[in-house]
Amino acid sequence: MELLELKHKILDGFSGEKTELDKIIALVENDKSVFPFNEYEYLLQYFINSNKISFKQYLEIRQEYINQNPHLWVFEISAPRGFGEKFAETHLMGMCNKLSKPSKKKDKNYSGEYDLILNDIKIEVKASRVVDSNSDEPLYMKALSSNTQQQFLMNFQQLKPSCCDVFIWMAVFRDEILIWVIPSKEVLNHSLFSKGQHRGNYDNEGQLHMKDSNIKQFDKYLLKNKILERVIKSACKKNA
Repeated sequence: MELLELKHKILDGFSGEKTELDKIIALVENDKSVFPFNEYEYLLQYFINSNKISFKQYLEIRQEYINQNPHLWVFEISAPRGFGEKFAETHLMGMCNKLSKPSKKKDKNYSGEYDLILNDIKIEVKASRVVDSNSDEPLYMKALSSNTQQQFLMNFQQLKPSCCDVFIWMAVFRDEILIWVIPSKEVLNHSLFSKGQHRGNYDNEGQLHMKDSNIKQFDKYLLKNKILERVIKSACKKNA
């Protein structure tokens, strides 16, 4: 359930006259909304206060919205490192308890060039929140669901194929998280991989734009219902 659907759900619960509803909608549209005092809060408070919608109905709408958008809270993480490290990497380590943060003790040559390690397999993690490319709203307002028809763009930057064995890319939709596990050699040789992202870049450092028009090209790397540890090991072997 996206925001437009939420609005329709709230309006469908209104039990008064249509002329009254039209006046309320006009008030909402002319109101200067600021989160968390937005149009949805305005409608719900007005309807409940005027007995046009019951508190039970409110709870049902609320629970349905939360159930259909379990990852919406991720779009409210403001710090990039808070999203990349605290959410993305922690999420992956929760999926596979053999994944861990690298260190000099585990890899004497380690200097921060990759993010996770599985035995001796070096893994670079890149994550992106999927939002409407044509919207200037805050992230939580333009967050998209996995069945969206809207345009979106995920720019996986500072990819360093020479510094890792496997890439794990994550796309966070409001209702689903997609994970791709890709051998580093196949990223390096991919037609969409652009080398030389920065002047004086490290080795073959580059970037790749994954968007609504090309995301299907990466379907063969999707984790789906497979075990993450096995898929990482299998991807690493493909570099040989």
